Amino acid sequence: MRNSFCVSNFSSGSVLLGSALLLSASIVSADDSDSFSESTYLDEMPIVLSVSRLSQRVDEAPAAVTIIDRQMIKEAGIWDLAEVFRLVPGMVVSYHSARTYSMDNTVGYHGLSDPYARSMQVLVDGRSVYSPLFGGVLWGDIPVALDDIERIEVIRGPNSASYGANSFMGVINIITSHSSETQGKFVSLSAGRNREEGVARYGSRNGDLTYRITAGVRNDKGEDPVIVNALSANDGWDKNKYDDRKVRLFTLRGDYRVNATDELEFQFGYNGGDRQEGDAGNPEDTHPFWKRADHHFEQLRWRRALEQEGELSVQYYHGYESSYGTQNNAIADVIAQRHDLEVQHTFSPGEHTRLVWGGSVRYDKVYAPAYHDPDGIGLVDKQQTQAFHLARLFGNLEWRAHPDLVFNLGAMAEDNSFTGTDITPRIAANWHFQPGHTLRLSSSRATRTPTDYEKVRAEPFIELGMVTQKLRPEQVDSNEIGYLGKFSNLDVDFRLFHDEFTDLIVMNGKSLALDDLNPGQAVVKGFETQLQWRISDRTRLIYGLSHSIVSSQDQAGMTYTNSVPTNSQSMMLTHRFNERWSASLMGYQMGETHFPETDAGPNENRRYFVDGYRRFDGRVAYRFQSGNQKGELALVVQNLTDSHHFEFRHDNEPPGRTAWLNLKLDL
Repeated sequence: MRNSFCVSNFSSGSVLLGSALLLSASIVSADDSDSFSESTYLDEMPIVLSVSRLSQRVDEAPAAVTIIDRQMIKEAGIWDLAEVFRLVPGMVVSYHSARTYSMDNTVGYHGLSDPYARSMQVLVDGRSVYSPLFGGVLWGDIPVALDDIERIEVIRGPNSASYGANSFMGVINIITSHSSETQGKFVSLSAGRNREEGVARYGSRNGDLTYRITAGVRNDKGEDPVIVNALSANDGWDKNKYDDRKVRLFTLRGDYRVNATDELEFQFGYNGGDRQEGDAGNPEDTHPFWKRADHHFEQLRWRRALEQEGELSVQYYHGYESSYGTQNNAIADVIAQRHDLEVQHTFSPGEHTRLVWGGSVRYDKVYAPAYHDPDGIGLVDKQQTQAFHLARLFGNLEWRAHPDLVFNLGAMAEDNSFTGTDITPRIAANWHFQPGHTLRLSSSRATRTPTDYEKVRAEPFIELGMVTQKLRPEQVDSNEIGYLGKFSNLDVDFRLFHDEFTDLIVMNGKSLALDDLNPGQAVVKGFETQLQWRISDRTRLIYGLSHSIVSSQDQAGMTYTNSVPTNSQSMMLTHRFNERWSASLMGYQMGETHFPETDAGPNENRRYFVDGYRRFDGRVAYRFQSGNQKGELALVVQNLTDSHHFEFRHDNEPPGRTAWLNLKLDL
């Protein structure tokens, strides 16, 4: 059992590698100490927008952040958006791990995760794409093209103080490019093993209005039908899922400069098509179940610039997700809608303070007969719908008590129709104890509101008197010590964390015997580091390491104890040979894991682990220009060593070696 936090638990290889890198950094720093320029360092310091809702230098933000920019997304050679998060320390990404409703990737942080990873808040331009029905994110159904993404900010740790419940273990904020930055014509074509895609974009200007239109089609055949390294040929453990999909994408963004202080932004997006669902190993699923899924959104934002870098903004968005089909003679239709209105005000109440505050209201409505009332006994209303109401009030104060000491004080008050009112505070202090070196201390509380599906499942137990305690939100109390350092050409981000989880939701026979649907408790503690080394003007290395220990009594039979890899690592090495040729190599190492809510596996009555694995990806690109037209042709190979490993379950084997060509043209 891995339930203690001590040096003996650390992977010797990981510690040696991390120590070697830090030692190399100190040597380089000692050699080049005279070359350090504080002004240059501050000029190059990344600015983050998401952590506290204030624009801040990354070394003054109240939480750890990983920034993934446009260049990094391209050089990583990813096919699905979710894959880029393999480069984030502590993230666990599983390929197409969900088996019902959506055959999609799972992106989780620090374990305690199921296929839908309900503990992560994901935003696209400030719009929540957290699915109302099961929670989590339907990554393949987000209406966003990879080439339209400007940057992604990943907040590593709870952040309910800024974004409320469901920002339980972290936040991902995907920020797309302003339409003025994507002018002209652009085409991207990809073709290779089991996958083809075409994307076209057009951007233009009409006076003070700039806009872009992006459209795309994708054909993805997903996993291989037969598992290569099957542990058993019985009960379908030698077959992968049905997960083919054909997707069409259309997005529109317009930005209109009304006057010197006011700007309007409008966005519309659609993602939809036919996709398979079903378990090839299930005797009832002898053929793939094809269903139609459609997702779209409309978003409108007004911004007014105020004095002293202040701003007033109002945002409204409407999100819609649906899927239609009949599986095993049962109607599996789902329609979920979200309306959200938010007002935010940023200003400086004093010479050394900045304040952002605001509020929002949200209304979700979900129609899902097969999931709300699977036995058809009418425990929900006749329309088989469930509504959810949410109201929020938030604020964050940044106080520069000293030129080298910054405090962030924040909180979110929420009232929702499922579990009532919660207040989630945070306090953080950032101390620049030397030029280029910052120490961060932070303490916060976060919650996760039950999803629509969890709420509906709980109602019969309560109504029938099987449990007397009401369903409550999950809660985490988080404490961390962070360090950010600059050693010549090496940037270091180190985080030591201790997260205590209580009231974790469990719905099974053992939880009913305990008369509590929230019996789960766990402590997750450890450290993670993120290194960026600019080896030369042409070469860059990005390295991430996470070491986590989970201790729990595994209440109600939920195996929290081993639900996170003890050690995980990622690496991205990029090199530009000349003005035309460049290459990148990515490596991922994941320790063994047992995710909660997975079954007994091929060997019955045994709590099993998905073994650790290593994976390497590569990309080689050639840039060219003909007149005013610029282009790039890239060869991408995922899983270079043709590793046939499992992710999440022993009947979920990602594709082996997969290669494709990608052509990008700026016309």
